[in-house]
Amino acid sequence: MKRNLFIATGLFSILLTASVFAQTSTTATSPLVAPVQQSATKMKNLQATGDPDFDYVFRMRLLGQGAVDMAKIEATQGADSATKQKAQAFVDAKTKELAELEAMQRQMRPTRPNQAYTQQQSQQVQAMVLKMQPDGVPAKMTGKLDDDFTALMTEYTRDASDFSKAYLTYGTNASVKAIAQKMVAQ
Repeated sequence: MKRNLFIATGLFSILLTASVFAQTSTTATSPLVAPVQQSATKMKNLQATGDPDFDYVFRMRLLGQGAVDMAKIEATQGADSATKQKAQAFVDAKTKELAELEAMQRQMRPTRPNQAYTQQQSQQVQAMVLKMQPDGVPAKMTGKLDDDFTALMTEYTRDASDFSKAYLTYGTNASVKAIAQKMVAQ
């Protein structure tokens, strides 16, 4: 009996893994989707500290790195020179901002958990992850790198703004708030 249950469980696990692999291997119709999906997955798997300042900086680093990785692909493989230039300018500016965020984060220590903020951020991350599922944003990709880049940058900007707005309600660090305000204004 135990052996049959073990075999059935093993077969179910194999089928589930194969199903997930099949979905993820055919999801991205654009090479730009993978960095965004990876960023969303990392954000989902991040163990929040509950400290709005620390968690915001950490999540914005992950979100920003996904956007940088996506923009690098556009900058090197895109067809439209104006879009490629915008992508490269984004990479240059965001790389500097990510270095600033990393330096800030090294100086921070999570101190004041805020359950309301943690719940709100968790919901926003979950929405972002769902949006990157096969029937979400990836299904809308055209296969035209420049158009896909523009669409994904719109999603990135919206997500960054939403995270920043939530942070501004709960955050206290003046330097981090200035970055969040800048993200909202974009």
